[in-house]
Amino acid sequence: MAGLLGLAVFLVFLPAVTFDFVNWDDNIYVYDNPLVLNGLSLGGLHAVFTRVVEVNWIPLTFVSYQLDATLFGPGPAGFHSTNIVLHSAATALLWIALARMTGCPGRSAAAMLLFAIHPLRVESVAWVSERKDVLSGFFLALSLYAYDRYCRDPVPRRYLLVAVAMLAGLLSKPILVTLPVLLLLLDAWPLNRISVPGVGCPARCDGTASPYPTLAFRKAIAEKLPLLVISLIFAAITMQSQAQAIQSEADMPFLEARLPNAVQAIVAYGQKTFWPTSLHVLYLHPGVTTASGWLLLGYAASITGCLGLAAAAGRVVPAVPIGCAWFLVSLLPVLGLVAQQGTQSYADRFTYVPHIGLSIAIVWGTVELARRVRFPHWVLPALLTAVASIFVILDQRQLFHWRDSISLWNHAIAIEPSSPIAHCHLGVALRDRGLPREAESHFRQALDADPGLQLAHNNLAAMLAARGDFAAARQQLEQAVSYPQREAVTLTHLGMLFLAEGKAAEASEAARGALDLDSSYASAHYIQGKSLAEQGFVEPAIEAYTKALELDPESGQIGNDLATLLARLKRFDEAIPLYRSIINRDPTAETPRRNLAKAMEEQAHGARQERPSMP
Repeated sequence: MAGLLGLAVFLVFLPAVTFDFVNWDDNIYVYDNPLVLNGLSLGGLHAVFTRVVEVNWIPLTFVSYQLDATLFGPGPAGFHSTNIVLHSAATALLWIALARMTGCPGRSAAAMLLFAIHPLRVESVAWVSERKDVLSGFFLALSLYAYDRYCRDPVPRRYLLVAVAMLAGLLSKPILVTLPVLLLLLDAWPLNRISVPGVGCPARCDGTASPYPTLAFRKAIAEKLPLLVISLIFAAITMQSQAQAIQSEADMPFLEARLPNAVQAIVAYGQKTFWPTSLHVLYLHPGVTTASGWLLLGYAASITGCLGLAAAAGRVVPAVPIGCAWFLVSLLPVLGLVAQQGTQSYADRFTYVPHIGLSIAIVWGTVELARRVRFPHWVLPALLTAVASIFVILDQRQLFHWRDSISLWNHAIAIEPSSPIAHCHLGVALRDRGLPREAESHFRQALDADPGLQLAHNNLAAMLAARGDFAAARQQLEQAVSYPQREAVTLTHLGMLFLAEGKAAEASEAARGALDLDSSYASAHYIQGKSLAEQGFVEPAIEAYTKALELDPESGQIGNDLATLLARLKRFDEAIPLYRSIINRDPTAETPRRNLAKAMEEQAHGARQERPSMP
């Protein structure tokens, strides 16, 4: 059964193997990231465990990327294949764990099939950047399997396996910080290790006695404390690493923005569970809500009503309240209540772990309803077949939108025509496809929708500068930095433009402004070094270049410029090894090779001049 489930899921998502990367984080995570493209190495492993990438510390996810690059090369096919295999394996392992816990292999198979092929899974599987979902899901499945074995025979070594699997999941994506609470829910049902008021203890489907020893509620909580400590550590690490992306209280006040959005998001997740249409990559956060108070009360009442019905079913079908509780608990980290990161209101990918519990609640509840209504035996298999078939059709349609960046953003714009981020990323994709006029049109549409969108200003300025219109390009960047929410990248681009215009002092000032916003931005240090060198401030320029290279040691351009400046000062003992390290990383690099030959020639010439002549 596990093999059949895994194979079915693999075949559903197999078309994604032919897809390209998309320009929504895939560039940062994979195809423009030397940390990944250089493959597995000791240095690479050290780097992924010591660096935060795109405000995320997810070292095991990057190890998996490095392994893909080593085995399959830099193309997208290998990365997509691994996503599909991981999701298929997670589904198979989840079924094994659930079937062992419940003694209900048939119901478990139905629940895991519906979870695995639901259209909301497409984003997690077809998007290479969401490797963290399927990888953490795989380790979640291992955690549940290990927990089942521990609960049957509670010995320390089996508990250690639960902790190790959980740790691996957290190192893939910190979404598993809620796992200790989820395990406590499983203790109530299906394991029946603890007694919870309102939650019944029905017999196992296979008719066997429960293999799990019971324990007191206090002991069950104490048992989870070591796992809770791990969760709290990772919660703190995540808050620290994502600090730059978290919206301020002034921009996203709790009562006016975060709480209303969380309520609407829960309703949206429920709606898209039963009616999975109009799915796309970015549902924009409304900010300070303008929604009617009555509407929000209605949403809250609907959530409360659903929870009340689930609780009422608890004595007869405990899977229903436990599954719904799993859904809500595992959603908590992504509702933006404590900290709102980015501009999304909610996301399809955020349902990956929550849908496991909800799928269980739906299947067990439907089976009990059919038993009470006394449906014929063929009704439930026919219903499962019909729903699964509809899901597969919707999956194929949704997968089609993920085949490349242009398809992805065209679909997003078709659903939300005024989305500035969608227009901006579509503009980038069109520019890269060699369609500058169409790209410029979308950049301008993005700025019409959001005049402060600095990414659109930066890309439009780059296009204008590339065709020699420096004045118009500078106007775009100066307009961008006039907004209160200035970004280091925009000031750095302004510095680059000043350098292109021969205005080294202005470039230095722009770089200094960028570093005031983000002192860890390597490009800003590089522009600072380049502008100082052009003004003749050699030692400060070397310091700036050196700092840039420390922050971005893989950059051949930074290393080459630093080595060239050192060679100009006759510091060949420092310049020559630096040139060689660049060439070792990239043997095709011609400029450092020429500069190395020149530096070695100058060093040899200087040595000949210093050698004393024969009498």
